[in-house]
Amino acid sequence: MKKTIIAIAVSSAAFASLPAQAAEGSSVDVYGNIQFAYSDKDAGTDLEDNGSTIGVKGETKVSDDLTAFFKYELEFKADQTEGRDSNNTKGYNESKLDQAFVGLQGNFGIVQIGSFDTIYNNAIQDTVDQFEYLGMTSADGTSEGDTITYFSPSMNGFEVQVAAQVKGDTTSTDNIDDEEDGASLMGVLKYSTDLVSVALGYDTRENTSTDPKATTGLAVTVMPMDSLSVTAKYETTEDTQDIYGLAARYGYGAGDVYASYQNINPDAAGSEDYNEYAAGVTYSLASNVYVFGEVGKFENASNSDTDTQTAVGVYYGF
Repeated sequence: MKKTIIAIAVSSAAFASLPAQAAEGSSVDVYGNIQFAYSDKDAGTDLEDNGSTIGVKGETKVSDDLTAFFKYELEFKADQTEGRDSNNTKGYNESKLDQAFVGLQGNFGIVQIGSFDTIYNNAIQDTVDQFEYLGMTSADGTSEGDTITYFSPSMNGFEVQVAAQVKGDTTSTDNIDDEEDGASLMGVLKYSTDLVSVALGYDTRENTSTDPKATTGLAVTVMPMDSLSVTAKYETTEDTQDIYGLAARYGYGAGDVYASYQNINPDAAGSEDYNEYAAGVTYSLASNVYVFGEVGKFENASNSDTDTQTAVGVYYGF
């Protein structure tokens, strides 16, 4: 379903009246952000949307120790408006689902169902791929959507997370209804203290192809002080590639300075390993507004060419 930004704004105005009408013990809030980036990542330079979203979320107290919650979030292109393309065909700014889920939270932990970032991505990949605009290579994993996830409460620093995506994910080019069936299973084991956090993740990728290759990852983060974190990451996908990564992030008061490095080692015969480097800085203008700048060097997997990319941008959350 296509929507213009104006339509989304009208919907937001309607949602804004919901808290007053919500059932007793319930709350509903509207939130979102507008993001722009100016970069030379692609050919030439371009001002573009950087993942602007608008959403509604809420919760209902079911009992003293049980809460139900939901979130529905759309991503839209803030740099485009309704108009006509080069063929004089009317086009629209098309919104798409970013995440949507419902769940229950209690003494047992959290269970949620829907579409959201995978537990493997959050625990392993985001520790090094920490950028506002630029992106680092990540191992292949299960996609989002049709997922049920359980998050355990912390038990002496240990947490267990398990998830299953219960849908086929790969579509045949000959038959759009021909999908790989079954569930793709994921698991994460975490241990955290004030000084160190360790996460071990596993993704079967069982429904991603006719010959799925599982991905395993390990991320270790050390926090020698409140404002500094240093992370080492390792990911391996069976018979595909290994990824070694390092990252650091320092909060200097008005924002963050951060940097990441990765070495990607393909398993294919004749392939050579290659490197990625990137760094960035944010500066907060207010608690919900900041600007950023990033620069990175990315080697090409097939030759020795190095691509230098830069980006600057702004984020406004509400």
